[in-house]
Formats: sequence, C-alpha cells, structure tokens
Amino acid sequence: MIKRKLTFFIIPFSLFTNFWRMYKRFTLNELKTVQNSFVSNFRGVMKKEHCMAASDFFKKIFKEWDEVYYMNRGDFSFRFQNKWNEFILMDEREKVQIILDEQGKREFQTIMKNFLLKKEKITWQKSIEQILLDEFHTGHYSTIWWKSYIVYDIETNTDLSNLKETKFLLAYAMHPTEGNKMTYEYIDQEWLKQFVQTLLDFDGYIVGYNSIAFDNIVSVYNAWGNDEQVKILNDKSIDLFVFIQAMTWKRFRLNVIGEALVGVSKTLSSWAEWEILYKKYIDNNDLEALEEFKKYCKNDVRMTALVFLYLMHFKKLFIEWEEITFTLEDLVAKSHQEIKENNHMIGQNIFEN
Repeated sequence: MIKRKLTFFIIPFSLFTNFWRMYKRFTLNELKTVQNSFVSNFRGVMKKEHCMAASDFFKKIFKEWDEVYYMNRGDFSFRFQNKWNEFILMDEREKVQIILDEQGKREFQTIMKNFLLKKEKITWQKSIEQILLDEFHTGHYSTIWWKSYIVYDIETNTDLSNLKETKFLLAYAMHPTEGNKMTYEYIDQEWLKQFVQTLLDFDGYIVGYNSIAFDNIVSVYNAWGNDEQVKILNDKSIDLFVFIQAMTWKRFRLNVIGEALVGVSKTLSSWAEWEILYKKYIDNNDLEALEEFKKYCKNDVRMTALVFLYLMHFKKLFIEWEEITFTLEDLVAKSHQEIKENNHMIGQNIFEN
C-alpha cells in the first residue's frame, strides 16, 4: 500500500458489477473539439497528486494497482484502469471515456503538457447537443425512412397501481415541422382525447421513453380507449427504454441516459420535490406549480428527442468496457419488442439511478 493520505480509493472492480454506467467514448480529436471539461477535470486530479506531467501521474497511480477510483464528496469523479496494455480513463462527471494505446498515451501526454504550459489553447467547438441540433436543422433525421415522428411524454398522478385508472395530468409532444424546426405542443386534459386520436391516425413513429409500458396505456385509457388502441400505438412506437434494454440487457432511467449522452438532465432533482409540486398543483390549483410541471414535462420530451438523435447519429453505446453498435434498422425493430418481466418500471422512483 502507498503510505500517505490519498485522494483516491483502490477498490476491486467486482464490487461495482451492479453499477453499470453509460459513457460517451471520445477519440483524442473529439476530446479537443467536442465541448467538454475532461482535460481540466483530469488536471484537477493531477494537482491533488502533485504531478506536473500526465506520464508521472500514470506511473504513480499504476505503480501498485491496476484500478484506481477517485471520489469527491461521496461521488465518483474519475476512474482509471491499466488493462491489456491500455489506459482507460473515465470522467464520471462528463461521462466521457478515453482509451489510450501506446501512441494514444504519448498524444494525450502532449495534450496535457500543452494545456498546462498554455502553449495550446483548447477551443471547444460544439457541445454534443449542438452537433445533433445542427444536423437536425439541416434536414438530417427530421424523418425516419421518409416517415415523420412525434416525441411525447406525460405526467400523471402518483397512484401507479393500476395504469388503466392512473389519472393523466398533462403532456408535451415534439414533432419536426417545415424548415426543420422542432415544434412543441402542450396537451392538457381537455385536449387529450384529440391528441390520442392524432397518435392513432398518425402515419409515422411515436417516440418515447418507457412509453409502451406506461405513457401509451395511460393516455389511451384517459381518453376512454381500449387495449386494441394501445396495441396500435405500441406497434408504431420507438420506445428508447425498450431499445436500450434490448441492446444492453440493463435498465437505465431517462435521466441517466440524458446526462451521459447529451448532457441534459431533469429540471427537478428528487422525487420529494416532484411530490411537493404535485400536491401544490392538485390541492391548491397552484398555477406556478403547474408551470413547473409543464417545464419539467417539456424538458423530458427535449431530453428524449436528443437521446433519439444521438442514437441515430452515433449508432453506438458504451457501457463500462463494452462497445455496442447497431443500425437504424435495429433502432426501429428493437424499440417496440416486449422484454418479458423487465420492461415495466411502474411504481418505481423516477429519479432513482
């Protein structure tokens, strides 16, 4: 053991097999050109270890251990592995993973040297979100195989024991419109029946997150519909929760996926905050609480839409060390298949990771 006060923990990887994380895997060129704080975050860890060069830092942390975990205020901030003659660097804040072979190690050390000496100012060009939106605005992914799509999300009461009786509160929907714009529509209880009929008649794809097991059912039955109508919606749904589970065999909540892939998170930070807001709106007809609900729901739709664009654009997912590739055909085909015993998230904390 290294006998001094350390700022990191050495922990067997086997202890974390149940804590699967989603990452973006960057090349070194992407590290320099896609907006992120990986280099400055890495510099912060180096400073804590009193290292002036990346090469010295790697020698120090991998002297006795192959796995090094840094924590800050109880949360992981960085993880490092020396695996198969490669260094794997994972920024837990940015959800960015870098894999360095021998040449990559030298290039990364040069990047850090120039950054530290301020010889090379890294100019962040665009965020992942901006890259996706720019591509969308040029006409890419405004349709899927010449068919349009609607992205939607709903908010309900807190009783989820029977979805056919769960009360619909409000919803937002986003759809591409003329000029390659993202147009958002607000749906209240009065307009729900018309909205559901629009979805039933829609000759395109309906995109959501856990929509097959939740949103479609609640929406149809609050509009006095039936199981046959639920099936119609499910058959043309692209449920990103179902798709990601089909590809990874892991269950990820929208907030985890949104933060990891596109840097967008929910507008409410906890279930308790959501319940307080809900109670204010229901008990007191609090219009400010209603506006917060609307903001929360619209942001979920935006997050779902950006994750959808990310999947169409990159066609890759990274979980720990595994790279999962897929085609647009996979995205459509595997996003509405039932996964027995695992496709429902009913009654679970929406903020839980």
